[in-house]
Amino acid sequence: MSEEKNQGNANSLNLSDLADFQFGPAWARPGAASTPAFTSAPREPRAPRRRESGERRPFNRESGDTPRANKSERPQKRDARREPKPQRELPAPAERFRVELRPANSILELFASNIQKQKRALPLIDLARVVMGDKARYDLVFMKMENGPLLIHSTKGDHACWLTEAEAVAYLWKAPWFSELYTKEEIETEAPNGNFSAVAVCSLGGELIGPVTWHGYQAALMNLYRSKYATMPLDVFKNRISVDKSEETVAAWVQASSHKTVWKPTREGGVDTVLEDQRAVEADFAANHYSSVYEVVDKVFINGSTPRAVLSPGIAAHMAILSDKTRRFPQMLIPNLCHGMARHHLPIYKWHGNHFTGPSRVRSLPEGTVLADRMMAIMNWAKENSGKKADVMFADLSGVTASEDEASRQAATDAHAPYVADMIWLLEQGYIVVTSDNAVWFPKGDSAPEPTTKPQPRKSNKKKAKKPAAPAKDAPKA
Repeated sequence: MSEEKNQGNANSLNLSDLADFQFGPAWARPGAASTPAFTSAPREPRAPRRRESGERRPFNRESGDTPRANKSERPQKRDARREPKPQRELPAPAERFRVELRPANSILELFASNIQKQKRALPLIDLARVVMGDKARYDLVFMKMENGPLLIHSTKGDHACWLTEAEAVAYLWKAPWFSELYTKEEIETEAPNGNFSAVAVCSLGGELIGPVTWHGYQAALMNLYRSKYATMPLDVFKNRISVDKSEETVAAWVQASSHKTVWKPTREGGVDTVLEDQRAVEADFAANHYSSVYEVVDKVFINGSTPRAVLSPGIAAHMAILSDKTRRFPQMLIPNLCHGMARHHLPIYKWHGNHFTGPSRVRSLPEGTVLADRMMAIMNWAKENSGKKADVMFADLSGVTASEDEASRQAATDAHAPYVADMIWLLEQGYIVVTSDNAVWFPKGDSAPEPTTKPQPRKSNKKKAKKPAAPAKDAPKA
């Protein structure tokens, strides 16, 4: 199956925090503030002194207030808002599948275009955090193993995927394409005969099912389950059925039962066919439309933003577990990020112990290479000031620093422009590196501190073995 079918829309992603770099002075960049970034803010009023444990507030007879009881003497009230909500248990993940979480192709294209345009070197751990910041930015790839279950994938663009034919047929009633295949009509029928004193009601949606003693009760119960609640276990659904004995509810059910819903196929020659119940509709769908709506595949891409309601519970469980784990440990995504960025012709290299990507792989200037004066000046400045900001470099090399007036700003822009063009060429060759914080680095042989953006090392739970204590000097030898 084509990967582009389930990529999700990530074109609106704002990567300004990582890749909105402009090779110019700070005041000339889009969105720059007209006032200094750091201003002296007024001090906040000092908080009142906290009383020590057991100290009481003084009693003021004139104000009429009363002394408060000590904290240990007050009755403890339970705050329901702070109590953790019970989490719904996930179904068991489907077995006999290999599941991977990969960056969506749309986010990889966005990364590649920004890196090529902004000429920045970005650590893959930062890109992994960006990917996991939105479900639409990653896909889960399900690959069927030997003797694994079916992967029944919808061809209608709703990304539904099921493991059994029964699940695929039951989804018919909630599918957005149902109206393309069938039309629904209401016809009048005779009301049920009998004296009914109570009606079964589904507490999930308030649907009136019918009296338990009614001959059509079981059929109505199962029709409701298949059409709306088939994703939950049948026992759980039945436990949500209650009995209402009010006369108004009984009368409402009798009135609703005097009308009957039927369905007619929209296909050519099917208008005269009347399907009187849901079982008949499902049988007609299986015989005439199933093969055109679904395809059986061995591999499927499911975007992380796909609603769980259109997925088999075993597939949805895989998505929830793997997405949560990768969100907590984004370094798990780095191998697939390496493959994805390589497909978009971006190099991957290790620098300062971390994986980076950028416009070019870092390398040393070959011996004997002759560069233009400005380029050599940039190289020498980066070697001596590795880690300092690009704005400082442009001001040092051009000798022009922008000030408040418009004429001075324009003069600084004109003076910096030749250095910007030469710097872009050096970045494309990998002789210098600019990271996301505007720092210029001399990548080969620099002695400056490491870039600040790097993953935190994982703590090891292994305890170091204690060395045996040295024998005392006066201890007798064995």
